[in-house]
Amino acid sequence: MSVNKSILIFSSIIFLLQYTYAQQTIQQVRKLQSSPALYNAHKITEKITIDGKMEEIWAKAPWSSLFADIEGDGQPVPPLKTQFKMLWDDNNLYIYAKLEEPHIWASIQQRDAIIYHDNDFEVFLKPTPSSPIYYELEINPHNTVMDLLMPKPYRFGGQALMHWDIQNLQTVVHVEGTLNNPNDKDSYWSVEIAIPFQSLTKFGTRKTPSLNSHWRMNFSRVQWQHQLENGQYSRKKENQKLLPEDNWVWSPIGLINMHYPERWGYIYFTADSTIDSYPASYRAEKTAWNIHYLQQIHRNKEKQYAAELSSLEGYAEFLKEDLKNFDVQITVAADKSFYRVSLKEKNSTHFFTIDNHGNYTTNYEQ
Repeated sequence: MSVNKSILIFSSIIFLLQYTYAQQTIQQVRKLQSSPALYNAHKITEKITIDGKMEEIWAKAPWSSLFADIEGDGQPVPPLKTQFKMLWDDNNLYIYAKLEEPHIWASIQQRDAIIYHDNDFEVFLKPTPSSPIYYELEINPHNTVMDLLMPKPYRFGGQALMHWDIQNLQTVVHVEGTLNNPNDKDSYWSVEIAIPFQSLTKFGTRKTPSLNSHWRMNFSRVQWQHQLENGQYSRKKENQKLLPEDNWVWSPIGLINMHYPERWGYIYFTADSTIDSYPASYRAEKTAWNIHYLQQIHRNKEKQYAAELSSLEGYAEFLKEDLKNFDVQITVAADKSFYRVSLKEKNSTHFFTIDNHGNYTTNYEQ
């Protein structure tokens, strides 16, 4: 890793850590309430050739919903369409993404560089409900890859493991147009990906998803405005400052930060059926995280955590009805600098716990 790359990664982490306790108002929590997107990934037995093009087998996969602004409702609709398809077999997760683009350009060609300094396509995967570990993959139109492992989100002190690679990853980019040529109008670029399940396996876990199980996933497109300098594309500047990028995603987060895995969508691994329902853990997980968000607001205002959930601002709006489904236990330190909440689903053995550090445990497994 070069010195410049280390500085860029460190700067990015510091930027994200500024969001550690971003929820300071009820309005901010309200923006985190949209329902996650859901996609049905169908299992196949046929072989896929990874070439960046949408061969006939992809007709079996539905298109995802169109990408939206990362902040969700109230933001402009992206002017360029982005969608994906997914399939899977016993060995790999397959992704085909199509990104409308009249100006296809890229400059970064070094593996594990900061790919989002170009326009890019990003994949976020969290296979295990009970583990905070997740993975990130970024690809630009040069087919340059950055992949990393996150032991937990940046806002809880997680640090990106840049030396980690998805072993035997396959990616191919197809450009419908010409790369880095400003003298014509392009149509789109697409990327086809094969991610071996075994490369995401932790000790003691399955190598292949179970049928009818869910993974937490999300997809992002970073899009920069461009300018031409001596006939070459670059990120656009005004008054010597880069204009901010657009962040278009499959399942909106509610704020400009992809590293909220509890706000990602769900991928349902199926043989041939189609569902529109979330996993059994969804209600407990959403309720637990709403407790966490409201406790952050309380701590920011009162300099301590609440010992009674009913005293939280926003309790009636975000918690009162949902908590009726659970037996609730809350443990608070004497100086109220720490809390831990346990939600046990009534008439069930399922539970979800969370504390002020964002640590959680659950026995909702697929």
